[in-house]
Amino acid sequence: MEYKSQNIVCQNCKGSFTIEVNDFGFYEKIGVPPPTFCPDCRRQRRWAWRNNMSLYNRQCDLCGKSVISIYSKDSRLTIYCNKCWWSDKWDPKSYGVEYDFSKPFFTQFRELIQKVPHMAIINDDNIASLNCEYTHDWWFSKNCYMCLSGWYVENVLYSFFIVSGGKDIMDCMAIRSKNEWLYECFICRNCYRVKYSSYLINCIDSQFLLHCRNCSDCFMCINLIGKKYCFKNKEYLKEEYETILKEYKLDTLDGVEKARKEFEEFILKFPRKAPEILQSLNCTGENIANSKNTKNSFIVKNMENCSYTDYSGDTNNPDKDCYDVTLTGGASECYENVVGDHSQRNLFGLYSVKSMDITYTQHCPSSKHLFGCVGLRKGKYSILNKEYTKEDYGKLVKKIIEQMKIVPYVDKLGNKYEFGEFYPIELSPFGYNETNAPEVAPLSENEARQKGYNWQNDIQRTIGKKTLKPEQIPTTIRDIDDLILNEVLICENCQRNYKIVPNELIFYRKMDIPIPRKCFFCRHNTRLARRNPFKLWHRNCMCDKKNHFHGAGECKVEFETSYAPDRLEIVYCEKCYQAEVY
Repeated sequence: MEYKSQNIVCQNCKGSFTIEVNDFGFYEKIGVPPPTFCPDCRRQRRWAWRNNMSLYNRQCDLCGKSVISIYSKDSRLTIYCNKCWWSDKWDPKSYGVEYDFSKPFFTQFRELIQKVPHMAIINDDNIASLNCEYTHDWWFSKNCYMCLSGWYVENVLYSFFIVSGGKDIMDCMAIRSKNEWLYECFICRNCYRVKYSSYLINCIDSQFLLHCRNCSDCFMCINLIGKKYCFKNKEYLKEEYETILKEYKLDTLDGVEKARKEFEEFILKFPRKAPEILQSLNCTGENIANSKNTKNSFIVKNMENCSYTDYSGDTNNPDKDCYDVTLTGGASECYENVVGDHSQRNLFGLYSVKSMDITYTQHCPSSKHLFGCVGLRKGKYSILNKEYTKEDYGKLVKKIIEQMKIVPYVDKLGNKYEFGEFYPIELSPFGYNETNAPEVAPLSENEARQKGYNWQNDIQRTIGKKTLKPEQIPTTIRDIDDLILNEVLICENCQRNYKIVPNELIFYRKMDIPIPRKCFFCRHNTRLARRNPFKLWHRNCMCDKKNHFHGAGECKVEFETSYAPDRLEIVYCEKCYQAEVY
């Protein structure tokens, strides 16, 4: 069949979006109809099914053990601790039911979600990880605390999306490969002892760097390659550089904030590469590496023929032929899922890793041939957790898909959910403000409710128990003794109480970092504010230098970039940017 691109009106936001020819080919290949939600609404809806940072004290409903959970009591879900959930003390198949053709599929699936026990918090602590109790979506790691989305790392604290071999990392985001001793960094590879920096490769003993490679002992620099002892892009003798560094007093909070402000003003004078795409072919988006034929994707690596993806891609196993996947690596022919690692044909899945030919599943690892299942481990040929023969399974799935087209689920806004759409947002056990969704689309409570999202009015946090005010904390880490571990601090921004844990104090001392005056949650939000949005604008290169390839006059190259037109940064195309790199 010959396809043509089509402009479609999103049934959710009523905005227009385009389904390209290649998109139609993908949807036909995996056997789903084209989407009726636009890419932005699909991304927002997926993220609203993932609670990343709102944690609650609860009890395991099987063994009674006190646990940390991503599910509040308001969710009305049964929760088990990790050991109980993975044990043989219960059987997910016992919750299996016959499919009822008098009800919409999503109505029945919601009932199953509310019956089957959920893992309190999703990690493998004391199974394949050690001392990683306070982590979520965290695997094969050691000594990690308050971390979200990562694997194969060690000694990581207060960080998001840290993968593949790093150790001794704190307050960082989107860090891949073997980095050590990083603080407040974003998108760095193979770096050592680096602070307050972004977009680095192979840099050591540096702070406040942006877009640098193979640099060491540099401070407050941008767009450098292979440099040493540089300050504000100017090279100095070692003794001169060390004197400058000492004068800034980066071991104090005032010194760090002074340097940060100065750095942010300094880098505005230099061009940025837009988009930030490395060693890739025919790609659009931002922060894409080692990829091919990938569009509208953000913070991804090793992707091929993929679209509308974010925080995805495995270092050793590429994602191929995937659309609308989030936090997923090593997958193929997957669509609209969150954490579907090492899966094939995983459609509309949540945390159903290492699985094949599964559709509408949640927490079904190492499974094959499932439709509408929750909590099955190594399940096969099952519908609503009830197992069938191969032949009966195939016949019943076809019948259910046809029924979903005829009897769609209609949400409270009037959106119709036929086969091929992700879960209706009103089925989510989370309030919008508990999830990652505000990171891509901030909404007030009133706006969220008007758009059909839930809202959590009682997110657990500790307040009113401070024993030490911010102004009472010594300005330099060298003046901090171990008694700080007994104090309860107060965030100067949101007034939440927080504590310093032993490994954290060791890290601050090793890296000569002052005690933070903000809680982890506010520090995370500050990092997010520095990250470009998951959105693209069509722009022209801003270069007008006659010594570049385009000659006299303005460069005519056009591109898609995550830098909005009203931002202050100077944005160059690839060729003009490379001409300016030192």
